[in-house]
Amino acid sequence: MNPTISSRSTTPQLGFDFASGLALSAGINKSGSKSITDIDLTNPTGIAAGEALSRMIVDDRVLHMGMTTWRALLDRAISLGHTELYPSEDGQVGLRTPGLRFGPIQRMPELGPQYVIQSIFKNRLDARLKAGEQVKSGRVLVQGTTKVDLVVLTETMTLCLYLGRKHVGALELDLDTLTAGCMNDGESQTAASLASKLAMAFPDEDNLLITQSAQVAFGQVLKALGIGGLK
Repeated sequence: MNPTISSRSTTPQLGFDFASGLALSAGINKSGSKSITDIDLTNPTGIAAGEALSRMIVDDRVLHMGMTTWRALLDRAISLGHTELYPSEDGQVGLRTPGLRFGPIQRMPELGPQYVIQSIFKNRLDARLKAGEQVKSGRVLVQGTTKVDLVVLTETMTLCLYLGRKHVGALELDLDTLTAGCMNDGESQTAASLASKLAMAFPDEDNLLITQSAQVAFGQVLKALGIGGLK
């Protein structure tokens, strides 16, 4: 169902406070082939996605938010059902309702896709857990008879290691360990960080192969939560 958006302006009166510095960049979100013009869409500082997007000002002319932050705009779009990432103009990524060709946001900043996946992931995870459902992957083959699976809780996820049917170890990870690298170049950084943790937890195992299997397992979790689109 497509959300109905009022044509009346609902621009909030925002008081922006950038205690740690100026906004990283600013832009315009509008319909058409040039939704953002003359801005740097990257995030050179390496700060967390949500924090970075909270510092980035955008003039939204599609959802009628007016001057706001990219984080607020993405939160609004997600709340209206725009939850699918898609390849857009100039190699950028847009956000749309599943099943539609286009969406209200045609070009996001670099950290936008990561933030979208993290937000939807946490929202749907919370809903499943509150309903008493278990959120986990199937067992994914590493090599030989070695397998892993992921069990996801509110703030953490546990990677379980099996040799055949025998549970031989577990490693508790922060919830954002894998969501932080689920888009583009973040995958290699996430893989390196996870492999390092696995090497300490399971020194006798091939941590690189376990890392790859863990990423496959996390993909299963995302699919189970109905999170898809661009990868």
